[in-house]
Parts: sequence; structure tokens; C-alpha cells
Amino acid sequence: MPPAMTPRSAADRLIAALYDRNLEAAVALYEEDATLVCYPGMVVKGISDIRNFLKNLFSLNVDVQYETRVFTDAGDLALFAAKWKILNMVRMPLPIPDASYLVHLIVLRKQPDGAWLIAIDNPWGPERAPTGK
Repeated sequence: MPPAMTPRSAADRLIAALYDRNLEAAVALYEEDATLVCYPGMVVKGISDIRNFLKNLFSLNVDVQYETRVFTDAGDLALFAAKWKILNMVRMPLPIPDASYLVHLIVLRKQPDGAWLIAIDNPWGPERAPTGK
């Protein structure tokens, strides 16, 4: 697949890869040293750790639904924000923050070849880890 040449196409491809549980398509959208918040308060860094996290996530067969998507770009950086929710939370090994919809935030960066890749991915937005109350 050719590289994503706009921030919108990169974010749309990530969402499609999440829906399809396509590990290689998802991983290809991240910078080599990208950071991903895998759970509130838990961060992984780099393609290898992102691949491992996504592989484990996809094995859960969790379905997600995305709603509103907003892009803001400023030169070689772009911010993507979207509302999303997990449809079958019974399969999640960790408690999910109490919200119908969460906010997925992605910072994308334009690469020297003109392609756009994900530098920071925080699907939990401003959520804090549940305290177990």
C-alpha cells in the first residue's frame, strides 16, 4: 500500500486497520519511535512494543465504534481527535474508564518523503486509570 500522503488518510487507515484487526497495516502507520498510550497511565514506545500491544489487543476480538472525527493541522504536524467506544467490554482484561465515549487523540508528523505517520497515539484522551472503587 502506498504511504498516507495526508494526515486524514493516515488516521482513516489506522481506524480501518483497527476495525479489520490488521496488525501490519496498523503498525505501518507509526513512526519508528512513536509513543502509544495503551491504557491510562501505561505507555509503550517504539514499533516493536506497539506491535506487541496491538497484537494482544487484536487477540481480544474487541469491537470498537468511531464517531465524530476532527483534524487540525499546522504545517508538518496534525492533531486528530475522535469519539470512540468499545462495543463488547466484557472481553477487556482491564477496567475501562467510565464513559460511553472516549476521546482518541493522535499527533501525526509529516515525514521527509511527504508521508504522514503517527508520532503520538492516545486513544484514552484525558481519561485517568480507574481506581478500582
